[in-house]
Amino acid sequence: MTDQKIKRALDEGAFELTEDGILLPALRLLARGEFCYSKRGEPEEFTHNLVVTEGLNYILGSALRGVTAIPSWYIAIFSGDVTVAAGWTAANFTANATELTAYSSATRPAWEPTAVSGGVISSYSAKAEFVATSAITVRGAGLLSSSVKSGTTGTLVAASKFGTAKSLAEDEILDVGYQLTLTPV
Repeated sequence: MTDQKIKRALDEGAFELTEDGILLPALRLLARGEFCYSKRGEPEEFTHNLVVTEGLNYILGSALRGVTAIPSWYIAIFSGDVTVAAGWTAANFTANATELTAYSSATRPAWEPTAVSGGVISSYSAKAEFVATSAITVRGAGLLSSSVKSGTTGTLVAASKFGTAKSLAEDEILDVGYQLTLTPV
């Protein structure tokens, strides 16, 4: 399989958005991700996300075309009651999602994944921590290359609206991890 085939499939719309992720049927490849999140002290919850077109293009370009790898990634949280769309980008994430900034970190927390293994990369063992500085309701999260809160530069890989919104009072903590899996089907 060549990167041109994957790019062509994406450019031509030869993919399906499924409950399990983005399926490239002709190439027999499934890209899927999920966020793991919990209000500190409560059970973890999981929600599948959408790996947006900007993210897919970056992954393919850096893996197969020599595009410069981005060494650091960050998790952002949002309050918008919205459906994530394939056309979302880092430039429109803040506006589309209504990014939240009322947490103690001066920047978006770093995504700190373990080594890639078995087609999976995950930060579930080192989740990003969001300590609320006022009452907020978190409805989702995104994975971006810029650490700047409400920044509009960089690359958006994925975003998801959570299955259950999380209301946090001041000083309550939300932990968020992200996992991406590429699977042959």
